Amino acid sequence: MAIDLRTVTGKAVDPATGKPLSRQKMPVETSSESPAQADAVSLTDAATKLREASQAFVSEAVIDTALVARVASALNAGTYEIDAEQIAAKIIEMEAQLPAEEMSDG
Repeated sequence: MAIDLRTVTGKAVDPATGKPLSRQKMPVETSSESPAQADAVSLTDAATKLREASQAFVSEAVIDTALVARVASALNAGTYEIDAEQIAAKIIEMEAQLPAEEMSDG
């Protein structure tokens, strides 16, 4: 069954006659109800504490600028020593904290 979309205009149609309504003839909905009041939001004590903790976390410095300065200075001087065993131990430690993945055949 073919549908002819060329007749679809997107304009309001008078249900009695099937003819398009002009803007002047379009019915206007009126409401006798009072205007809607603004919505209100109240936070629980837990939500308030969570917001405060989040703001405190954001305001704290995450980067140890003194450590960055020491490492940059050692790199520039060529005296920075890399401890491969310590790096490997940290990688193994982090891997142990990851969830085990299931092996899939495929």
